[in-house]
Amino acid sequence: MSISKQPATLKKLLWLVVFLCTSIGFSQTVSVDNSKSAQNLVDTLLDDACANVSNVSSSSIQATGSFSNNDGAFPIADGVIIRTGNAGFSSGGYTGTNMDSQLNTDADPYLQNLLDRSGRAAIVVETAFLEFDFVPISNVLSFDFLLASNEYGPEQCNSSDVLAFVLTDLQTGTVTNLAVAPGSNTPITVQNIKDNTFNPVCPSVNPDLFASYEVDNAQSTINMRGYTSVLTAASSTLVPGRAYNMRIVIGDANDSRFDSAIFISAGSFNTGVNLGPDFSLCDGDEAVLESGLTSAEYTFEWLRDGVVIPGETATTLTITEPGAYRVEVSRQNSNCLIDDEIVISDLQVTPPQDLFACYTASGTTTFDLTENG
Repeated sequence: MSISKQPATLKKLLWLVVFLCTSIGFSQTVSVDNSKSAQNLVDTLLDDACANVSNVSSSSIQATGSFSNNDGAFPIADGVIIRTGNAGFSSGGYTGTNMDSQLNTDADPYLQNLLDRSGRAAIVVETAFLEFDFVPISNVLSFDFLLASNEYGPEQCNSSDVLAFVLTDLQTGTVTNLAVAPGSNTPITVQNIKDNTFNPVCPSVNPDLFASYEVDNAQSTINMRGYTSVLTAASSTLVPGRAYNMRIVIGDANDSRFDSAIFISAGSFNTGVNLGPDFSLCDGDEAVLESGLTSAEYTFEWLRDGVVIPGETATTLTITEPGAYRVEVSRQNSNCLIDDEIVISDLQVTPPQDLFACYTASGTTTFDLTENG
């Protein structure tokens, strides 16, 4: 009897192993929920409760959604996806199916202008977007994102898919695209970030910004052909208290084949206070830390090494000694509280070396002072 039961037991164990491996593998791929409202998605992006948000809208509920990497290798843990086509098709590892879909035939003048200026003879034929107005409390804005596209690989030589983070100053009408390659004004597109390892017909462009080709990835985490590195959209020219519009938009060009998508990190939309980078201070010198905010709506509390500095409640703080300085800012009559910390270190000065020279008949000698630089 024991001999006849052994194969059945082994079969059950085998099925259990297969089930567990499948479950673990699936749990580490990207999952997408495209049932969320536009307001819910904007709330997902916000890092602070102090940026007043209004007039929220999206192209459609099918084209937008929230996502999670389920502790897998996809480089953004969770956030918001905006895709030309059905956002849900990005779920799971790469299968080669559901590479394209179409939800509208909407053009976009801003995206079209980007293509025209780049010399691409292409027409935007479908768009997806998330849009909202906001009033920042500081002069900085940033959020992290990546571009994923099914144009990567076979189609990357001809692709004209394009995206933009269109920031509009509602008082002056000034429009800025924050979706540009680092250190340049080059728009983020498949054309401008590609690696010819995956299509040798056309040259690489910014290959260091390309992260993964999922078609050849045995541990693929997303059902799209490829994606870029995580990039940062940022602006340091905002006017605190002024109204702005943010339109995050992506478009298929030429045709609606092979969808592209924007993945934005949750909580990375940050308009909080920024004291700047850490720095060193010479003994006897002083420096001024600036919050960048006005005192009309906010109250300020400054701390050094975790201890409140008595009487320091202004928008700036003059310092004369090193330490870890933090400002805590609260909006009056609200639950809004934001902070930032900066570390000021004591500048270490190395004692200079003595410089020697032998007497010469000319009576003049040249010393290289850079030796003590």
